[in-house]
Amino acid sequence: MPELPEVQTVVTQLGRKIVGKIFSGFWSDWERKVSPSSTELECGIRGAAVLGTRRFGKHIVIDLDNRHSLVIHLKMTGHLLHKTEENRESRAFTEDRYNGYIHHIFSFADGSTLEFSDLRKFGWIMLVETIEVERLPSIAVLGIDALSSGLTATVFSELVRKRERRMIGEILLDQSLIAGIGNIYRSEALFLSGVRPYRPGKELGASETEKLVKAIRRVLRQASRLGGMSDGDFRDTDGLSGRFEKNLFVYGRTGQPCKKCDTIIHRIKIGQRSAFFCPSCQE
Repeated sequence: MPELPEVQTVVTQLGRKIVGKIFSGFWSDWERKVSPSSTELECGIRGAAVLGTRRFGKHIVIDLDNRHSLVIHLKMTGHLLHKTEENRESRAFTEDRYNGYIHHIFSFADGSTLEFSDLRKFGWIMLVETIEVERLPSIAVLGIDALSSGLTATVFSELVRKRERRMIGEILLDQSLIAGIGNIYRSEALFLSGVRPYRPGKELGASETEKLVKAIRRVLRQASRLGGMSDGDFRDTDGLSGRFEKNLFVYGRTGQPCKKCDTIIHRIKIGQRSAFFCPSCQE
C-alpha cells in the first residue's frame, strides 16, 4: 500500500500539474468505489476549477472552486496517472501492467486526463463539500501527521503512553495515533533510531524517543524527495517508479548483511505484518 511518501509525491505532483485546470467530465466502470454515483460526481465537478491539493494521512484531497473537494484513497494498488497530448504515448503509459487497469478517468477542458489505475480495485473516490473533508470518518479518526512539526518527542511520548503495553512496531502503524507511517518506513525509522520493533513502547527512554522521532522525520522526508518506492504497484503521476528502494537498510532484506555492521537482517511478524531489523544495530 502506498505510504506517506508515495501519497505526498502524488499530491505534490498534482499540485504542479492540475491546479487551475477545469474539469470537463468523469467516467468509471467500477461504481461501487465512487461516491456519490459517477453521474452525480460528474455533475458535481463539471466546470469546476482545481484550487489546490493536500494530504490527510494517506488520503489525497483535490479542492475545487465550487466549495467541493475530491477525496481519493489509493489503497493497495492504486495510482493516478496524469496524461496529456504530449506524454500519452510514453512507455510508462503504454505498459499493460499499469495502463490496463484504469477504472476511473477525470477529464479536463484542455484535453488532459487524470486516470485512476487500480489492479485490485480497492481504491475509492468521494466528492464532498470542502467543509466536510476533515469530518469524514476515515480522516477524523487519524492521529497527528507523521511529518507534522507538532510531532515532538514530548507529544510522541504521550501518544506511546496510550498504548504503552504494545510493541513500538505496532504503535507506529496505529493511524489513530500517528498518520502516514506504513510497514516500509516503520522498519527503516526503527533501524535509524537503533530500536528493535518488538520492544514494548513503555521501555523507550527519553533519548530513544528523541532519536525515533528524528528518524521518522528523516526517512519520510528523504523518501518523499525520491518519490517514495514502488514496493508493489505504486507509480507516480508520470507512471514512473519511486527511487527510494536503493536507500533501504532493513526492509525486505531478510538474510542479507546489514549495510552498517554486516550482521544478518532478521524478519519477525508483528500482528499480520513483517518487521525487519538488525539484531546488532538495534537494541
